[in-house]
Amino acid sequence: AHGMWEVAERIAKDGSLDIHTRWPEDIPPGRDGKTYCISPLGPSIVHLPGAAIVYLLHRAAPAYDKLVKPLATHLAPAALGALACSLFFMLLVELGARKKTASVCTAILAVATTTWVYARYPYSEILQMTCFLGLFRQTLRVLDKPDRREALWLGAWAGVLLNAKYVLALPIAGAALLIVWTLRRNRKELARVVGWAAVAGVPLVLVACAYNYARWESVTSSGYEGYLAPYFGGRYFDGLWGMLLSPNKSAFVYSPPLVLAVIGLPHVIRTQRKFGLALLAMACPLFLLYCQYKTWSGDYAWGPRFFVWLLPVVLVGLYGFWDGVAARWRPRVRIAILGSVVALGIGVQVMGNALYWDHFIRVSIDVKNQWLGNPNRSGAYLAERGRGHCDSCLEDTYQLLWLPAFQPVLGHWWLVKSIVAGDDEREAQKSAPWRTYTTLDMNLAATYPRARFDWWGLLWLKDARETWVAGLVLLVVMLGATLLGTVMWIRLHRAAVDP
Repeated sequence: AHGMWEVAERIAKDGSLDIHTRWPEDIPPGRDGKTYCISPLGPSIVHLPGAAIVYLLHRAAPAYDKLVKPLATHLAPAALGALACSLFFMLLVELGARKKTASVCTAILAVATTTWVYARYPYSEILQMTCFLGLFRQTLRVLDKPDRREALWLGAWAGVLLNAKYVLALPIAGAALLIVWTLRRNRKELARVVGWAAVAGVPLVLVACAYNYARWESVTSSGYEGYLAPYFGGRYFDGLWGMLLSPNKSAFVYSPPLVLAVIGLPHVIRTQRKFGLALLAMACPLFLLYCQYKTWSGDYAWGPRFFVWLLPVVLVGLYGFWDGVAARWRPRVRIAILGSVVALGIGVQVMGNALYWDHFIRVSIDVKNQWLGNPNRSGAYLAERGRGHCDSCLEDTYQLLWLPAFQPVLGHWWLVKSIVAGDDEREAQKSAPWRTYTTLDMNLAATYPRARFDWWGLLWLKDARETWVAGLVLLVVMLGATLLGTVMWIRLHRAAVDP
């Protein structure tokens, strides 16, 4: 995410696009031999308000940089997470869910799935999720009402989705095929939708092309060309099994409510045929493409990073479970089941938010190399180049995918307990998750001490104590806003009446 944020900083400061962070490390130079971010423009543009705040406050009060910058980098992800929840609520209501059901399902999406984790970090996954959900919902709206307004929004969502990540052109193509097929007998309506969608979408496509040209001197060059062949070509089964059923990276482990959602999806598809067709046309092709990706887990990440974009659409099945599958169950039984799954989901997200995920990942690699042997990386599809690791290739991450001794959720729980207890690396090992399988003592001096709680308040408590007054004020404001929002939600939820 450094490169994405740095582009926003450069734009805010002097209108430039080149950056200093070189990632991937072997990325070739772009225009004028400079370094550019490999990501599209969208993940940087959403950070522009935060970068502008950092720039302006730095000029006014540079002593507060340590407090302001971390908060500013979280501004866009938090806003996008909120927008995703709003879109999800509206989608559920439009699909026929009762408002109270939609309200509860939205709260579950917000706090019991990886939405919460990815809405806290300046990665692009929350942007991808929000934009895909926006296009998915808008596609269904166009199928129901193919007028100018809906077509304009369709083009806008398609354009921002393309600028979020170029591979998301695949769902855009799926949406286009679905609309063409559905409206094939009414050419007048089809032409109106295509025309107005182009009015809103084509300028955003041109923005993507212009950004490509500014970086690589080619409108069609994405910067990823040199990485496609090494990364793709894996077996579909590996990615499918891994993202859904592996012990350490299953989407169901990191977002437990998905279990109930999958049970309820058939009910939604039976009652909402267009939803099923959109799922087939827009979601399945990209999901299968990611399954063929050798690094299907998206590591370094919390859970399967390449499943995040799909999460809300699959979670639509949760309303099908509640209003359909479990509708005839005893109220206490279904409340107990839903409550247990949601509580588990919240617990998983608390672990994911407590620590930045790289801490345990680096510990696991360190332990794996000392315990199971340092792998031979000479044949890795990602060249080692003398670094002592090959990033997210199988040699360095297999323990994070398949070995229960390194289950990341349990690993985070272990780190949280150890940090609270004030344990050093030797004392902490006594309760480490791999202790179930080995009694070896590992040397964790290079990785364990780096772990710390990921809360911005620690900045003004430990790192920048001179900002404690401003930090305290911000904390009070945030807590007050959280309380106000919770009260408003409860009131609106109780007052919800379906037509």
